[in-house]
Amino acid sequence: MDAPLRHIDDGRGLWRYAGLIEVRCPRCARPGQVRAPREDGQREARFACAGCGLHAATASCCGLHSAQGDWYGPVRVCGRRPCGYCGHQWLSVNRVFEGRPAHTPPRVDARCPSCARESAVDVQAHPHRGHEPRDPHLGLPLRLLEPTRCGLLWAYNAQHLDELRRYVAASQRERMRSAGNASMISRLPAWMKLARHRTLMLKALERMSARLDGDDRGPRADGARDNGSGARRRRG
Repeated sequence: MDAPLRHIDDGRGLWRYAGLIEVRCPRCARPGQVRAPREDGQREARFACAGCGLHAATASCCGLHSAQGDWYGPVRVCGRRPCGYCGHQWLSVNRVFEGRPAHTPPRVDARCPSCARESAVDVQAHPHRGHEPRDPHLGLPLRLLEPTRCGLLWAYNAQHLDELRRYVAASQRERMRSAGNASMISRLPAWMKLARHRTLMLKALERMSARLDGDDRGPRADGARDNGSGARRRRG
């Protein structure tokens, strides 16, 4: 009998894979990389598209960018103030703009729950990282993602992809005592940890790996029909 494949969770967090991230250019969709080496405890991320020439960087990379740096993902605007009519506290705004708005509004109207009148609330914009498959530095869409009938599978780079593959393939899974509960493996969705989804996930991971090796046709349109289930792709 063959020995069981073994995987040990050493506590490595997702941020350990964030030094180089495979992405697609938000302008021309060409494959590229966000490079974010860690220096003196800080990461400075850069992206340069070889197709359309788009350049993006975090704020500390150079003085050519805004104080907040470049961000191409969703934006959250938030703020609060007392009602300008009855003084009710607080009128709050907490709103996410999907995609990158051309001009983030400096203030947003909010309706008072007490007097039902609207007052303008000054707001500030912040990158909204959420749980979308984007790089965490600049908000660019990931290149390595694959829809399945159970959910969306994604990875930052080849190293991240290989760790997922080793975990999924393992029939014996262990966690070091020092790993805690903040590792990349421990935070995976429950459906990725089920043995019955092993074949489905390994096939999806192979397609993602082939994309890195030159077959860059993007996610399969029929990715939701793995394992011959005939199930339709779920929409988020």
